[in-house]
Amino acid sequence: MISHDIINDIRSLIYDAITLIFSVLSQLVPKDAHKVLFFSTPDFSDNAKYVYNKMLESGFDEAYQLIWCVYSPVHANYVIRRSCEYVYHALTAKYIISTHGTPAWKSKNQVSIELWHGLPLKTIGYFADSFYQSAVARFSATQRLQRFSKSVDYFIATSEFERLIFSSAFLVDPRKILTLGQPRCDALYRPRDSGMHVLCRILDQDNVSKKRVVLYLPTFREYNASTSRRVMEEILESEKFHRFVKDENMLFICKPHPHDEDVFQAYNGENIRILLNGDLRRANDTIYDFLNAVDILVTDYSSVYFDYLHLNRPIIFYVPDIEDYQKQRGFIPESFRDWAPGDISYNVDELMGALMSSLVNPDKWESERIRVKRLVFKYADGLACERVCRLIGQL
Repeated sequence: MISHDIINDIRSLIYDAITLIFSVLSQLVPKDAHKVLFFSTPDFSDNAKYVYNKMLESGFDEAYQLIWCVYSPVHANYVIRRSCEYVYHALTAKYIISTHGTPAWKSKNQVSIELWHGLPLKTIGYFADSFYQSAVARFSATQRLQRFSKSVDYFIATSEFERLIFSSAFLVDPRKILTLGQPRCDALYRPRDSGMHVLCRILDQDNVSKKRVVLYLPTFREYNASTSRRVMEEILESEKFHRFVKDENMLFICKPHPHDEDVFQAYNGENIRILLNGDLRRANDTIYDFLNAVDILVTDYSSVYFDYLHLNRPIIFYVPDIEDYQKQRGFIPESFRDWAPGDISYNVDELMGALMSSLVNPDKWESERIRVKRLVFKYADGLACERVCRLIGQL
């Protein structure tokens, strides 16, 4: 019997061949200079959504056809991926705005703006070569990286430091990388009350403002899904932790990876809430629409903590598996401690201690937060969307 890995390798090679043929044929099709396609993961989210909203606010929809390419319907003008209509727009659109890599079928007579979806702490691109198990998988990944580096026209970064990392990770010409800022971070500069209003609406809970809001955003361990689940369970199954958040009048919001959502819904309660992708989708919001209402961020290796630096509030790193993660995935900037401006916890007791410390002395790590922020963000003004829209207008 053919193994599952071999089947995936064959599918990957077939996909690469089809997209390459599509890209070549697409060059023969005239492009509509007033058509813009948007891509994000999940659908209608992340940096692309905030640029899209700014384009609507600025009246771009009067001169351009703005189309979202999605897997399910969204609150916008959209086409369903892999449909005939989608193929038509993929062949005729002049501009492509994406968050998780320029589509492999992009042709030379199309212009792509890659917003990306975070800042690289974890290994990505060519730094992650050891992440692929088989020679076929490595070959396919290398081919896609090479095509991406050649096909992307503009890559949006947040600072000169990040510009260097992205250029080396994806072998993108540094002249294509523009330091304009991360559009989703603009939402962090809205009034805090607006974020609290969004959070109350998403959770359908009116007393959120009376609690200390803690948001836990763990990273999904691609190399071992059971590890991701175990790390969360150690917190959510601890009766001591449940008593702690209740006694300290906290609202501990945990957003698991979509693969793990069903497992953790049973932990919902007055002081612990499980936030699902479906909750955000129904509310037509993203985490960034309420992140400015969060008092303390708890994460591990997720780059969301870089964005949270805009708020200059406490960050706690819960990393019980850091040695394994370092070996399996690794980090681009070393060492982790130098890039983690907050208390590091290795077990639930230490996490509770770090939370208490953050409540008592929220400025404890302020100087380190400011240091890291200066390295990874050139702008701290909430105008990234405006700069990206200005680029689009110039094109």
